[in-house]
Amino acid sequence: LSGALGQVFIFVTISKFGALTCSIIGLARKITTLVFSIWYFGHYLNGVQVLGLIVCVGSMVMNFMGKSKKGGGHGHGHGSEPPPPPQDRLPEDMQKMLSEYQDEPEGGDVELATTTQK
Repeated sequence: LSGALGQVFIFVTISKFGALTCSIIGLARKITTLVFSIWYFGHYLNGVQVLGLIVCVGSMVMNFMGKSKKGGGHGHGHGSEPPPPPQDRLPEDMQKMLSEYQDEPEGGDVELATTTQK
């Protein structure tokens, strides 16, 4: 049951905030569990482990600060990507490919060639 709820949480997070935010939430959960485990069981970290922990926490903080400055950024590219160039500015071969693609029917059916075995 908890596994199913976890999958629902992941699906909702990806659909609302994007895959990057979902992976950062997963990273934050793992770091929190790691730090709590180190504290709870009284373990000590060596220099390389401390450096890795600082890099992980620092990258998460920098990412969240960057998102707050940009105004959110849910990972879906709303307004962040420039619009595609008009077709008259595209190279001739690309215009031909696009016109052929736009002329295809919208049905989505694909006809497969039949093969004969000998």
